[in-house]
Amino acid sequence: MNLKDLTISERKDLIIRLIREQVVDQRQKLHYWRDLNKQAAQIDTGYIAQHLVSLVTGIHGSSMRGKGDDLDDGSEVKAANFLDSLDKRGAVAPRWNFSSNNLITMKSFLKVPSIYLVSVDLNQQNLFRARIWKLDPRKHNVFNKRYKEWMIKLGIPKLNDPKRPGVNFQLFPPRSKTDENFARHGNGKENGFLPIKIKLENIKGSTKILHAEDTGEKIEILGLYGN
Repeated sequence: MNLKDLTISERKDLIIRLIREQVVDQRQKLHYWRDLNKQAAQIDTGYIAQHLVSLVTGIHGSSMRGKGDDLDDGSEVKAANFLDSLDKRGAVAPRWNFSSNNLITMKSFLKVPSIYLVSVDLNQQNLFRARIWKLDPRKHNVFNKRYKEWMIKLGIPKLNDPKRPGVNFQLFPPRSKTDENFARHGNGKENGFLPIKIKLENIKGSTKILHAEDTGEKIEILGLYGN
């Protein structure tokens, strides 16, 4: 089976199957062990997100674990998982992480063909939802400007500190159970960055390419957009 030969209908069926098997069903099964062992039930969706992006885009992965490109065209996949991620205070703050331990890697995030931002959260009915946005870091002016500002002000100085092995640019995804369609960066604290909203839809450089939700009876693809 070649991803690029799949019809839209076949692609949708496989996306639904992946979500059902690897997230929805797995999460329900893990809740049994959570209640028995009093351990966290959060699923690591990082690699699942890469599989999902490949199905949506038709772009294969690099078949490498941990190292190498996420997709074989050089694109990056970032995942944020809201499911079962509450801390003891009832707060949840998943992030899209852009980690780097050298200047080449840090700069590469502005040069990749695309950055696929995957959000796995809950809809307003408290049921599973998955959305993917395709961001072009060269064309999205707000993201590009903020990332460069972060590199100059924080990223590069921290990398130059021999006591710090790496740095991480973090974006907060749209909040769970809302219809927000923007990421956030900056907390306004002293020596920090002014809060900004990085639009992910209806803007040059970023577009939504998948929207899937659990209706309670089945998983539906509400949008599988051109990418």
